Amino acid sequence: MSLSVDYLIRPLDVFRELARVLRPGGRLLVTFSDRCFPTKAVAAWLSSDDVGRLAMVATYLHVAVGEWEEIVAWDIKLPPLESPQRPGMRELMKDPALGLAWAAANAAAARTRGGDPLYCVRGIKEEDGGGKLGRG
Repeated sequence: MSLSVDYLIRPLDVFRELARVLRPGGRLLVTFSDRCFPTKAVAAWLSSDDVGRLAMVATYLHVAVGEWEEIVAWDIKLPPLESPQRPGMRELMKDPALGLAWAAANAAAARTRGGDPLYCVRGIKEEDGGGKLGRG
């Protein structure tokens, strides 16, 4: 499931069905970003921060079925690129093109810092139904 969990009006029903069709030992990955259409997202989603949304999705898995070996949540972000070292004046005097190359590389690194975050919650369905994370 990707980028739509914030619009679910009956999330427990959806997660119960996902767990029903998932084979034992199967993995359910739910990914989402921090973007949404506020006019369509449910109120609980809009009133939560990123950590709260990760917890909300993990809770959907646990409460809807509870038959998971493991539920984990990740905040997946690309590490920011470091700005390249600026050429010194002596280097620029010898080769002015180094200044243009540095400016282009620095601008590219700056653009990567503004990317959208991505969040993921993973559940692994129990093999035997024994209940490591069971509700009971």
